[in-house]
Amino acid sequence: MKAFRLLSMALFVLALGIGATSCKTVNDADIQSAAQALLAANPDLAGVMVTVTDKVATLTGTVADDSMKAYAESTIAGVENVKSVVNQIEVVPPAPDYTALDAAINAAFPDLLKDYKTVTATVKDGIITLSGDIKEKELTVLMEKLNALKPVQIVNNLTVK
Repeated sequence: MKAFRLLSMALFVLALGIGATSCKTVNDADIQSAAQALLAANPDLAGVMVTVTDKVATLTGTVADDSMKAYAESTIAGVENVKSVVNQIEVVPPAPDYTALDAAINAAFPDLLKDYKTVTATVKDGIITLSGDIKEKELTVLMEKLNALKPVQIVNNLTVK
């Protein structure tokens, strides 16, 4: 009987020890920290945040293209203990660069406006803004010349006389 009790106690202690060491619980905060560290390692994912609830990672924020959105999802799906990924990242392409267009339009202004002494024009991001005074019969010709420069838009603030 003593042997049985001793054996039972030994098995109980062994089971308790195995149970205590194998029940390593991973909390959501640890998973989130690991996932955020992976995102922080890639500058293209600087606009992406991750939250983890019940081992489900939710991605939010913005990236420049669909490939970066897919990359962020696959990266987080590979984090240990992540069950699934909800990808709510928005793709927002970068704004176009109008530097070359602005330079070309600015270079054309002196010659184009030489006959219109009371008209001033500026360009920013491909948008030409007109101000000053112009005769009604001259307006159509001026607009045709400006449209030939292929701006994004022409804002006409001219006073027609």
